[in-house]
Amino acid sequence: MAHIRILKPDVQGKIAAGEVITRPASVAKELLENALDAQAKRIEVDIADGGKQKCLVNDDGIGMTKEDALLSIERYSTSKIRSIDDIDNITTYGFRGEALASIAQVSHFELETADGTHGARIFVRAGHVERVVDSQRPRGTRVKVSNLFFNLPARLKFLRSAQWERRLIAEMVRNYAFVNPSVHMSLRETGRRVVEFMSMKSIKERLQAALSRTVIESLAEINVDVGLVKIFGYVSRPDFQEKHRLHYVYINSRPVRYPRIYRAILSAYQEPKNPPAFLFNIMVAPDRIDVNIHPTKNEVKLRDEQYIVDLLAQSIKKAAFSLATTTGYERVVSATQSVARAGSPQFVQDHLVVSEPSQTPHSVLERDTDEFWQLHDAYILAQTRSGLIIVDQHVAHERIIYESIMKGTAGSQRLLFPITLDLSPEEYRTYKKTKSLLKELGVAFKEFSQRTVVIDSLPTDVHVGREEIANLFKDLDELGSVRKEKGEVAKVIACHTAIRAGQKLSVVEMRDLIDRLFACDNPYTCPHGRPVVLKFSLEELAARFGRT
Repeated sequence: MAHIRILKPDVQGKIAAGEVITRPASVAKELLENALDAQAKRIEVDIADGGKQKCLVNDDGIGMTKEDALLSIERYSTSKIRSIDDIDNITTYGFRGEALASIAQVSHFELETADGTHGARIFVRAGHVERVVDSQRPRGTRVKVSNLFFNLPARLKFLRSAQWERRLIAEMVRNYAFVNPSVHMSLRETGRRVVEFMSMKSIKERLQAALSRTVIESLAEINVDVGLVKIFGYVSRPDFQEKHRLHYVYINSRPVRYPRIYRAILSAYQEPKNPPAFLFNIMVAPDRIDVNIHPTKNEVKLRDEQYIVDLLAQSIKKAAFSLATTTGYERVVSATQSVARAGSPQFVQDHLVVSEPSQTPHSVLERDTDEFWQLHDAYILAQTRSGLIIVDQHVAHERIIYESIMKGTAGSQRLLFPITLDLSPEEYRTYKKTKSLLKELGVAFKEFSQRTVVIDSLPTDVHVGREEIANLFKDLDELGSVRKEKGEVAKVIACHTAIRAGQKLSVVEMRDLIDRLFACDNPYTCPHGRPVVLKFSLEELAARFGRT
Protein backbone atom coordinates (compact mmCIF):
# COMPACT_ATOMS: atom_id res chain seq x y z
CA MET A 1 0.00 0.00 0.00
CA ALA A 2 1.39 3.42 -0.96
CA HIS A 3 2.21 5.76 1.92
CA ILE A 4 2.60 8.86 -0.23
CA ARG A 5 -0.54 10.49 -1.63
CA ILE A 6 -1.55 13.66 -3.42
CA LEU A 7 -3.43 16.10 -1.20
CA LYS A 8 -6.95 16.97 -2.20
CA PRO A 9 -7.39 20.34 -3.99
CA ASP A 10 -9.25 21.94 -1.06
CA VAL A 11 -6.43 20.93 1.32
CA GLN A 12 -3.85 22.26 -1.13
CA GLY A 13 -5.74 25.55 -1.33
CA LYS A 14 -5.90 25.98 2.45
CA ILE A 15 -2.18 25.25 2.86
CA ALA A 16 -1.29 27.71 0.11
CA ALA A 17 -3.63 30.33 1.56
CA GLY A 18 -1.99 29.92 4.97
CA GLU A 19 1.38 30.90 3.49
CA VAL A 20 0.05 34.23 2.23
CA ILE A 21 -2.68 35.06 4.76
CA THR A 22 -1.48 34.67 8.33
CA ARG A 23 -3.76 37.13 10.17
CA PRO A 24 -6.18 40.04 9.53
CA ALA A 25 -3.28 42.42 8.91
CA SER A 26 -2.23 40.18 6.00
CA VAL A 27 -5.69 40.56 4.46
CA ALA A 28 -5.64 44.35 4.84
CA LYS A 29 -2.10 44.54 3.44
CA GLU A 30 -2.87 42.52 0.30
CA LEU A 31 -6.06 44.46 -0.41
CA LEU A 32 -4.37 47.81 0.19
CA GLU A 33 -1.51 46.86 -2.15
CA ASN A 34 -4.02 45.91 -4.84
CA ALA A 35 -5.70 49.30 -4.44
CA LEU A 36 -2.37 51.10 -4.81
CA ASP A 37 -1.53 49.04 -7.90
CA ALA A 38 -4.95 50.06 -9.27
CA GLN A 39 -3.84 53.73 -9.02
CA ALA A 40 -6.31 54.55 -6.25
CA LYS A 41 -6.17 58.04 -4.77
CA ARG A 42 -8.48 57.24 -1.87
CA ILE A 43 -8.39 54.00 0.13
CA GLU A 44 -10.74 53.30 3.03
CA VAL A 45 -10.22 50.36 5.39
CA ASP A 46 -13.03 49.36 7.74
CA ILE A 47 -12.66 46.51 10.25
CA ALA A 48 -14.59 44.82 13.05
CA ASP A 49 -13.16 42.74 15.91
CA GLY A 50 -9.62 43.61 14.89
CA GLY A 51 -10.33 42.41 11.34
CA LYS A 52 -11.33 38.90 12.41
CA GLN A 53 -15.03 39.47 11.92
CA LYS A 54 -14.76 41.94 9.05
CA CYS A 55 -12.07 43.60 6.93
CA LEU A 56 -13.37 45.85 4.17
CA VAL A 57 -11.20 47.83 1.75
CA ASN A 58 -12.79 50.32 -0.64
CA ASP A 59 -10.85 52.24 -3.32
CA ASP A 60 -11.38 54.53 -6.29
CA GLY A 61 -8.88 52.79 -8.57
CA ILE A 62 -9.30 51.66 -12.16
CA GLY A 63 -11.57 48.74 -11.22
CA MET A 64 -12.31 45.59 -13.24
CA THR A 65 -14.86 44.15 -15.63
CA LYS A 66 -16.96 41.12 -14.62
CA GLU A 67 -14.66 38.80 -16.59
CA ASP A 68 -11.52 40.12 -14.94
CA ALA A 69 -13.16 40.04 -11.53
CA LEU A 70 -13.96 36.34 -11.89
CA LEU A 71 -10.43 35.63 -13.05
CA SER A 72 -8.90 37.62 -10.17
CA ILE A 73 -10.04 35.09 -7.56
CA GLU A 74 -8.38 32.19 -9.40
CA ARG A 75 -4.95 31.17 -8.17
CA TYR A 76 -1.98 32.61 -10.09
CA SER A 77 -4.16 35.07 -11.99
CA THR A 78 -2.64 38.54 -12.31
CA SER A 79 -2.50 41.56 -14.60
CA LYS A 80 0.99 42.52 -13.44
CA ILE A 81 3.30 39.99 -15.11
CA ARG A 82 3.00 37.79 -18.19
CA SER A 83 6.18 35.71 -18.34
CA ILE A 84 8.99 34.46 -16.14
CA ASP A 85 11.18 37.29 -17.42
CA ASP A 86 8.85 39.83 -15.84
CA ILE A 87 9.79 38.52 -12.38
CA ASP A 88 13.10 40.37 -12.75
CA ASN A 89 11.36 43.69 -13.43
CA ILE A 90 8.64 44.00 -10.80
CA THR A 91 7.35 47.57 -10.48
CA THR A 92 4.07 46.81 -8.66
CA TYR A 93 3.30 45.71 -5.10
CA GLY A 94 1.53 42.55 -6.22
CA PHE A 95 2.55 40.11 -8.94
CA ARG A 96 2.01 36.54 -7.72
CA GLY A 97 -1.73 36.29 -8.33
CA GLU A 98 -2.23 34.59 -4.97
CA ALA A 99 -3.74 37.24 -2.69
CA LEU A 100 -7.45 37.32 -3.61
CA ALA A 101 -7.60 33.55 -4.19
CA SER A 102 -5.95 32.87 -0.82
CA ILE A 103 -8.24 35.29 1.05
CA ALA A 104 -11.35 33.84 -0.60
CA GLN A 105 -10.21 30.32 0.36
CA VAL A 106 -10.36 31.02 4.12
CA SER A 107 -13.26 33.46 4.51
CA HIS A 108 -16.65 34.68 3.40
CA PHE A 109 -15.53 36.87 0.52
CA GLU A 110 -17.37 39.59 -1.39
CA LEU A 111 -15.88 41.50 -4.33
CA GLU A 112 -17.62 44.46 -5.94
CA THR A 113 -15.86 46.29 -8.76
CA ALA A 114 -16.44 48.46 -11.82
CA ASP A 115 -14.23 49.92 -14.53
CA GLY A 116 -16.43 52.98 -15.08
CA THR A 117 -18.66 51.23 -17.61
CA HIS A 118 -19.49 47.78 -16.34
CA GLY A 119 -19.42 46.30 -12.87
CA ALA A 120 -19.97 43.06 -10.99
CA ARG A 121 -20.49 41.75 -7.48
CA ILE A 122 -19.15 38.30 -6.63
CA PHE A 123 -19.90 36.27 -3.50
CA VAL A 124 -17.43 33.51 -2.53
CA ARG A 125 -17.39 31.10 0.43
CA ALA A 126 -14.27 29.04 1.21
CA GLY A 127 -13.03 29.42 -2.36
CA HIS A 128 -16.34 28.46 -4.04
CA VAL A 129 -18.23 31.10 -6.05
CA GLU A 130 -21.82 31.16 -4.81
CA ARG A 131 -23.31 34.09 -6.72
CA VAL A 132 -22.45 36.72 -9.34
CA VAL A 133 -24.60 39.79 -10.01
CA ASP A 134 -24.21 43.03 -11.93
CA SER A 135 -23.20 46.18 -10.07
CA GLN A 136 -23.75 49.87 -10.70
CA ARG A 137 -21.08 51.17 -8.33
CA PRO A 138 -18.72 53.99 -9.37
CA ARG A 139 -15.31 53.10 -10.77
CA GLY A 140 -13.15 51.29 -8.24
CA THR A 141 -13.18 48.15 -6.10
CA ARG A 142 -14.67 47.17 -2.77
CA VAL A 143 -13.61 43.91 -1.09
CA LYS A 144 -15.30 42.67 2.08
CA VAL A 145 -13.75 39.76 3.97
CA SER A 146 -15.85 38.28 6.78
CA ASN A 147 -15.31 35.46 9.28
CA LEU A 148 -11.64 34.99 8.48
CA PHE A 149 -10.35 31.45 9.10
CA PHE A 150 -13.88 30.17 9.82
CA ASN A 151 -12.83 26.92 8.12
CA LEU A 152 -9.38 26.84 9.74
CA PRO A 153 -10.07 26.74 13.50
CA ALA A 154 -6.45 25.83 14.26
CA ARG A 155 -5.28 29.07 12.64
CA LEU A 156 -8.11 31.09 14.18
CA LYS A 157 -7.25 30.20 17.76
CA PHE A 158 -3.71 31.52 17.36
CA LEU A 159 -4.86 35.04 16.54
CA ARG A 160 -4.35 37.63 19.27
CA SER A 161 -6.88 39.96 20.84
CA ALA A 162 -8.90 42.38 18.71
CA GLN A 163 -6.85 45.27 20.14
CA TRP A 164 -3.58 43.62 19.14
CA GLU A 165 -4.77 42.78 15.62
CA ARG A 166 -6.15 46.31 15.17
CA ARG A 167 -2.78 47.76 16.19
CA LEU A 168 -1.03 45.64 13.55
CA ILE A 169 -3.42 46.84 10.85
CA ALA A 170 -3.03 50.47 11.92
CA GLU A 171 0.76 50.15 11.76
CA MET A 172 0.50 48.55 8.32
CA VAL A 173 -1.68 51.40 7.02
CA ARG A 174 0.76 53.93 8.49
CA ASN A 175 3.66 52.12 6.80
CA TYR A 176 2.12 52.45 3.34
CA ALA A 177 0.75 55.93 3.95
CA PHE A 178 4.16 57.46 4.63
CA VAL A 179 5.63 56.30 1.32
CA ASN A 180 2.46 57.14 -0.68
CA PRO A 181 1.72 60.70 0.50
CA SER A 182 -0.58 61.61 -2.38
CA VAL A 183 -3.06 58.85 -1.48
CA HIS A 184 -5.75 59.51 1.13
CA MET A 185 -5.85 56.52 3.52
CA SER A 186 -8.08 55.87 6.49
CA LEU A 187 -8.76 53.05 8.94
CA ARG A 188 -11.99 52.75 10.91
CA GLU A 189 -13.28 50.13 13.30
CA THR A 190 -17.05 49.85 13.67
CA GLY A 191 -17.40 53.46 12.57
CA ARG A 192 -14.69 54.88 14.85
CA ARG A 193 -11.68 56.46 13.19
CA VAL A 194 -8.41 54.74 14.13
CA VAL A 195 -5.99 56.53 11.77
CA GLU A 196 -6.46 58.84 8.81
CA PHE A 197 -3.93 60.35 6.42
CA MET A 198 -5.08 63.19 4.20
CA SER A 199 -3.56 63.53 0.74
CA MET A 200 -0.25 65.44 0.84
CA LYS A 201 2.27 66.64 -1.72
CA SER A 202 5.35 65.03 -0.14
CA ILE A 203 6.61 62.57 2.44
CA LYS A 204 7.85 65.51 4.49
CA GLU A 205 4.35 67.01 4.71
CA ARG A 206 2.88 63.64 5.67
CA LEU A 207 5.45 63.18 8.44
CA GLN A 208 4.77 66.69 9.72
CA ALA A 209 1.05 65.91 9.90
CA ALA A 210 1.54 62.54 11.61
CA LEU A 211 4.43 63.05 14.05
CA SER A 212 5.11 65.26 17.05
CA ARG A 213 7.04 68.49 16.65
CA THR A 214 9.97 67.19 18.70
CA VAL A 215 10.40 64.24 16.35
CA ILE A 216 10.11 66.41 13.25
CA GLU A 217 12.67 68.90 14.58
CA SER A 218 15.14 66.09 15.21
CA LEU A 219 15.09 64.83 11.63
CA ALA A 220 17.78 65.45 9.04
CA GLU A 221 17.00 64.86 5.38
CA ILE A 222 18.96 62.41 3.26
CA ASN A 223 18.85 62.76 -0.52
CA VAL A 224 21.48 60.74 -2.39
CA ASP A 225 21.54 60.05 -6.13
CA VAL A 226 24.49 58.10 -7.46
CA GLY A 227 22.88 56.87 -10.67
CA LEU A 228 22.14 53.23 -9.96
CA VAL A 229 21.00 53.94 -6.41
CA LYS A 230 18.85 56.70 -4.96
CA ILE A 231 18.22 57.08 -1.25
CA PHE A 232 15.70 59.53 0.09
CA GLY A 233 14.47 59.84 3.64
CA TYR A 234 14.91 61.22 7.10
CA VAL A 235 16.96 60.23 10.12
CA SER A 236 17.09 61.64 13.64
CA ARG A 237 20.17 63.41 14.88
CA PRO A 238 22.24 61.56 17.49
CA ASP A 239 21.13 63.76 20.40
CA PHE A 240 17.49 62.70 19.93
CA GLN A 241 16.53 60.34 22.77
CA GLU A 242 12.72 60.37 22.88
CA LYS A 243 10.47 57.38 22.26
CA HIS A 244 9.03 57.17 18.76
CA ARG A 245 7.55 54.83 16.15
CA LEU A 246 9.42 56.08 13.11
CA HIS A 247 11.42 53.09 11.89
CA TYR A 248 10.61 52.38 8.27
CA VAL A 249 12.68 50.94 5.43
CA TYR A 250 11.37 50.82 1.87
CA ILE A 251 12.96 49.33 -1.22
CA ASN A 252 11.43 50.82 -4.36
CA SER A 253 8.60 52.13 -2.13
CA ARG A 254 7.88 48.60 -0.86
CA PRO A 255 7.83 48.27 2.94
CA VAL A 256 10.33 45.56 3.87
CA ARG A 257 12.09 43.89 6.74
CA TYR A 258 15.80 44.02 5.99
CA PRO A 259 17.86 43.09 9.09
CA ARG A 260 21.21 43.99 7.53
CA ILE A 261 20.04 47.51 6.69
CA TYR A 262 18.65 47.91 10.21
CA ARG A 263 21.99 46.76 11.68
CA ALA A 264 23.82 49.23 9.43
CA ILE A 265 21.66 52.06 10.74
CA LEU A 266 22.39 51.13 14.36
CA SER A 267 26.07 50.72 13.53
CA ALA A 268 26.18 54.22 12.06
CA TYR A 269 25.03 55.47 15.47
CA GLN A 270 27.46 53.07 17.17
CA GLU A 271 24.77 50.88 18.75
CA PRO A 272 22.73 53.44 20.72
CA LYS A 273 20.63 52.38 23.70
CA ASN A 274 17.56 53.92 22.06
CA PRO A 275 17.24 53.29 18.30
CA PRO A 276 17.15 56.38 16.10
CA ALA A 277 14.09 57.54 14.21
CA PHE A 278 14.37 56.90 10.49
CA LEU A 279 12.49 56.52 7.23
CA PHE A 280 14.40 55.51 4.10
CA ASN A 281 13.23 54.77 0.58
CA ILE A 282 16.01 53.07 -1.38
CA MET A 283 15.38 53.12 -5.12
CA VAL A 284 17.21 50.68 -7.40
CA ALA A 285 16.58 49.28 -10.86
CA PRO A 286 13.91 46.52 -10.70
CA ASP A 287 16.38 43.93 -11.96
CA ARG A 288 18.73 44.71 -9.02
CA ILE A 289 16.29 43.41 -6.43
CA ASP A 290 14.69 40.02 -5.77
CA VAL A 291 11.17 40.40 -4.36
CA ASN A 292 10.26 36.78 -4.90
CA ILE A 293 11.74 35.42 -1.67
CA HIS A 294 8.63 34.96 0.47
CA PRO A 295 4.88 34.78 -0.28
CA THR A 296 4.19 37.78 1.98
CA LYS A 297 6.65 39.91 -0.05
CA ASN A 298 7.96 41.49 3.18
CA GLU A 299 11.48 40.23 2.51
CA VAL A 300 13.66 41.19 -0.45
CA LYS A 301 17.27 40.77 -1.48
CA LEU A 302 19.42 43.50 -3.02
CA ARG A 303 21.97 42.48 -5.62
CA ASP A 304 24.37 45.28 -4.61
CA GLU A 305 23.70 44.87 -0.90
CA GLN A 306 27.15 45.75 0.48
CA TYR A 307 27.48 48.84 -1.69
CA ILE A 308 24.02 50.10 -0.70
CA VAL A 309 24.57 49.39 3.00
CA ASP A 310 27.86 51.31 2.95
CA LEU A 311 26.30 54.19 1.01
CA LEU A 312 23.43 54.39 3.49
CA ALA A 313 25.77 54.40 6.49
CA GLN A 314 27.88 57.18 4.95
CA SER A 315 24.76 59.20 4.14
CA ILE A 316 23.49 58.90 7.71
CA LYS A 317 26.77 60.09 9.18
CA LYS A 318 26.94 63.01 6.78
CA ALA A 319 23.35 64.14 7.35
CA ALA A 320 22.75 63.33 11.00
CA PHE A 321 26.08 64.12 12.59
CA SER A 322 26.04 67.81 11.76
CA LEU A 323 27.50 69.42 14.86
CA ALA A 324 26.64 73.06 14.32
CA THR A 325 22.96 72.46 13.67
CA THR A 326 22.38 70.30 16.72
CA THR A 327 24.37 71.87 19.55
CA GLY A 328 25.00 75.47 18.56
CA TYR A 329 28.74 74.89 18.71
CA GLU A 330 31.00 76.35 16.06
CA ARG A 331 34.49 75.36 15.04
CA VAL A 332 37.02 78.10 15.89
CA VAL A 333 40.63 77.32 15.06
CA SER A 334 43.07 80.18 15.23
CA ALA A 335 46.66 80.06 14.04
CA THR A 336 47.88 80.05 17.63
CA GLN A 337 45.58 77.17 18.53
CA SER A 338 46.75 75.21 15.52
CA VAL A 339 50.32 75.38 16.79
CA ALA A 340 49.40 74.70 20.41
CA ARG A 341 47.28 71.67 19.57
CA ALA A 342 49.23 70.38 16.59
CA GLY A 343 46.37 71.10 14.23
CA SER A 344 43.59 69.36 16.20
CA PRO A 345 40.24 71.20 15.85
CA GLN A 346 38.37 72.77 18.74
CA PHE A 347 34.68 73.50 19.02
CA VAL A 348 33.83 76.66 20.90
CA GLN A 349 30.39 78.12 21.55
CA ASP A 350 30.62 81.85 20.90
CA HIS A 351 27.42 82.43 22.87
CA LEU A 352 29.04 80.95 25.96
CA VAL A 353 31.85 83.50 25.85
CA VAL A 354 31.50 86.92 27.41
CA SER A 355 33.79 89.06 25.29
CA GLU A 356 34.34 92.52 23.94
CA PRO A 357 34.06 92.95 20.17
CA SER A 358 37.80 93.56 19.93
CA GLN A 359 38.70 90.27 21.57
CA THR A 360 39.65 87.34 19.39
CA PRO A 361 38.08 83.88 19.93
CA HIS A 362 41.47 82.54 20.98
CA SER A 363 42.08 85.14 23.70
CA VAL A 364 38.61 84.52 25.10
CA LEU A 365 39.09 80.76 24.94
CA GLU A 366 42.14 80.92 27.16
CA ARG A 367 40.35 83.05 29.75
CA ASP A 368 39.12 81.11 32.81
CA THR A 369 35.51 82.29 33.14
CA ASP A 370 32.29 80.80 34.51
CA GLU A 371 30.94 79.81 31.13
CA PHE A 372 30.49 76.16 32.19
CA TRP A 373 28.89 74.76 35.32
CA GLN A 374 29.35 71.38 36.99
CA LEU A 375 26.30 69.76 38.60
CA HIS A 376 26.94 67.30 41.45
CA ASP A 377 30.46 66.77 40.11
CA ALA A 378 28.97 64.60 37.38
CA TYR A 379 27.32 66.74 34.71
CA ILE A 380 28.52 69.78 32.78
CA LEU A 381 25.97 72.44 31.89
CA ALA A 382 26.49 74.90 29.04
CA GLN A 383 24.38 77.52 27.32
CA THR A 384 23.91 77.27 23.54
CA ARG A 385 22.38 79.61 21.00
CA SER A 386 19.00 77.87 21.23
CA GLY A 387 18.91 76.70 24.84
CA LEU A 388 20.91 74.44 27.13
CA ILE A 389 22.99 71.28 26.86
CA ILE A 390 23.92 68.88 29.67
CA VAL A 391 26.96 66.64 29.21
CA ASP A 392 27.68 63.51 31.25
CA GLN A 393 31.39 63.98 32.00
CA HIS A 394 32.19 60.27 32.38
CA VAL A 395 30.66 59.06 29.10
CA ALA A 396 31.95 62.17 27.31
CA HIS A 397 35.50 61.25 28.31
CA GLU A 398 34.77 57.64 27.34
CA ARG A 399 33.93 58.80 23.83
CA ILE A 400 37.10 60.90 23.57
CA ILE A 401 39.37 58.07 24.76
CA TYR A 402 37.63 55.47 22.61
CA GLU A 403 37.95 57.46 19.39
CA SER A 404 41.59 58.36 20.06
CA ILE A 405 42.40 54.68 20.65
CA MET A 406 40.55 53.54 17.52
CA LYS A 407 42.22 56.22 15.37
CA GLY A 408 45.66 55.37 16.75
CA THR A 409 46.21 58.89 18.04
CA ALA A 410 46.05 58.08 21.75
CA GLY A 411 49.70 57.23 22.25
CA SER A 412 50.96 55.76 25.50
CA GLN A 413 52.08 57.34 28.75
CA ARG A 414 54.14 55.76 31.54
CA LEU A 415 52.52 55.81 34.95
CA LEU A 416 54.28 57.65 37.77
CA PHE A 417 53.04 54.92 40.10
CA PRO A 418 52.61 51.57 38.28
CA ILE A 419 49.46 49.59 39.18
CA THR A 420 49.93 46.08 40.53
CA LEU A 421 47.10 43.59 39.97
CA ASP A 422 46.71 40.12 41.47
CA LEU A 423 44.54 38.30 38.94
CA SER A 424 42.22 35.36 39.45
CA PRO A 425 42.83 32.29 37.25
CA GLU A 426 40.04 33.39 34.88
CA GLU A 427 41.33 36.96 34.69
CA TYR A 428 44.90 35.75 34.12
CA ARG A 429 43.78 33.60 31.19
CA THR A 430 42.03 36.64 29.76
CA TYR A 431 45.21 38.68 30.25
CA LYS A 432 47.27 36.11 28.32
CA LYS A 433 44.76 36.15 25.47
CA THR A 434 44.47 39.93 25.21
CA LYS A 435 47.88 41.30 26.25
CA SER A 436 49.18 41.75 22.69
CA LEU A 437 46.04 43.63 21.67
CA LEU A 438 46.11 45.69 24.89
CA LYS A 439 49.72 46.66 24.21
CA GLU A 440 48.72 47.76 20.71
CA LEU A 441 46.03 49.95 22.29
CA GLY A 442 48.49 51.61 24.70
CA VAL A 443 48.26 49.36 27.80
CA ALA A 444 51.67 47.89 28.68
CA PHE A 445 52.48 45.29 31.37
CA LYS A 446 55.27 43.67 33.28
CA GLU A 447 54.74 40.17 34.59
CA PHE A 448 55.77 38.88 37.98
CA SER A 449 55.47 35.45 39.58
CA GLN A 450 52.18 33.56 39.70
CA ARG A 451 49.31 35.72 38.42
CA THR A 452 50.64 39.15 39.31
CA VAL A 453 51.00 41.78 36.61
CA VAL A 454 52.02 45.42 36.76
CA ILE A 455 50.51 48.03 34.44
CA ASP A 456 53.13 50.68 33.80
CA SER A 457 51.64 52.42 30.74
CA LEU A 458 48.16 53.51 29.73
CA PRO A 459 46.77 55.49 26.79
CA THR A 460 47.52 59.20 26.93
CA ASP A 461 44.90 61.42 28.58
CA VAL A 462 43.81 58.96 31.27
CA HIS A 463 44.31 59.52 34.96
CA VAL A 464 43.28 56.50 37.02
CA GLY A 465 44.30 54.60 40.07
CA ARG A 466 44.20 50.97 41.05
CA GLU A 467 40.52 51.00 42.00
CA GLU A 468 39.42 52.20 38.55
CA ILE A 469 41.56 49.64 36.70
CA ALA A 470 41.05 46.66 39.04
CA ASN A 471 38.07 45.19 37.17
CA LEU A 472 39.56 45.62 33.71
CA PHE A 473 40.23 41.92 33.14
CA LYS A 474 36.96 40.86 34.69
CA ASP A 475 35.11 42.96 32.12
CA LEU A 476 37.39 41.73 29.34
CA ASP A 477 36.63 38.15 30.34
CA GLU A 478 32.89 38.86 30.10
CA LEU A 479 33.35 39.84 26.45
CA GLY A 480 33.77 36.17 25.62
CA SER A 481 34.56 35.50 21.97
CA VAL A 482 34.47 39.21 20.99
CA ARG A 483 37.44 40.09 23.23
CA LYS A 484 39.66 39.63 20.19
CA GLU A 485 37.94 42.58 18.50
CA LYS A 486 39.81 45.86 18.82
CA GLY A 487 36.66 47.97 19.13
CA GLU A 488 35.20 45.91 21.99
CA VAL A 489 38.47 45.96 23.97
CA ALA A 490 38.79 49.71 23.35
CA LYS A 491 35.32 50.20 24.86
CA VAL A 492 36.38 48.45 28.06
CA ILE A 493 39.61 50.45 28.31
CA ALA A 494 37.75 53.73 27.73
CA CYS A 495 35.17 52.87 30.38
CA HIS A 496 37.78 52.02 33.02
CA THR A 497 40.06 54.97 32.34
CA ALA A 498 37.57 57.82 31.84
CA ILE A 499 36.82 60.59 34.32
CA ARG A 500 34.42 59.36 36.98
CA ALA A 501 31.21 60.89 38.25
CA GLY A 502 32.07 62.68 41.46
CA GLN A 503 35.35 64.10 40.17
CA LYS A 504 35.56 67.87 40.56
CA LEU A 505 36.59 69.72 37.39
CA SER A 506 37.81 73.26 36.94
CA VAL A 507 36.22 75.53 34.34
CA VAL A 508 39.28 75.08 32.14
CA GLU A 509 39.00 71.28 32.42
CA MET A 510 35.29 71.39 31.62
CA ARG A 511 35.86 73.62 28.62
CA ASP A 512 38.67 71.39 27.35
CA LEU A 513 36.51 68.28 27.75
CA ILE A 514 33.63 69.87 25.83
CA ASP A 515 35.96 71.07 23.07
CA ARG A 516 37.47 67.62 22.58
CA LEU A 517 34.07 65.93 22.79
CA PHE A 518 32.70 67.96 19.89
CA ALA A 519 35.82 67.27 17.89
CA CYS A 520 34.85 63.57 17.93
CA ASP A 521 33.17 61.90 14.99
CA ASN A 522 30.21 60.98 17.18
CA PRO A 523 29.95 63.19 20.26
CA TYR A 524 26.39 62.17 21.07
CA THR A 525 26.67 58.59 22.33
CA CYS A 526 29.29 56.79 24.37
CA PRO A 527 30.93 53.65 22.90
CA HIS A 528 28.27 51.54 24.64
CA GLY A 529 25.39 53.55 23.17
CA ARG A 530 24.43 55.70 26.15
CA PRO A 531 23.61 59.36 25.42
CA VAL A 532 26.40 61.84 26.13
CA VAL A 533 24.55 65.09 25.48
CA LEU A 534 21.02 66.15 26.37
CA LYS A 535 19.70 69.28 24.71
CA PHE A 536 16.84 71.49 25.88
CA SER A 537 15.55 74.24 23.63
CA LEU A 538 14.27 77.58 24.87
CA GLU A 539 10.81 76.54 23.64
CA GLU A 540 10.90 73.39 25.78
CA LEU A 541 11.98 75.35 28.84
CA ALA A 542 9.29 77.96 28.24
CA ALA A 543 6.68 75.23 27.98
CA ARG A 544 7.81 73.63 31.25
CA PHE A 545 7.51 76.98 33.00
CA GLY A 546 4.07 77.62 31.49
CA ARG A 547 5.22 80.49 29.30
CA THR A 548 3.58 79.03 26.19
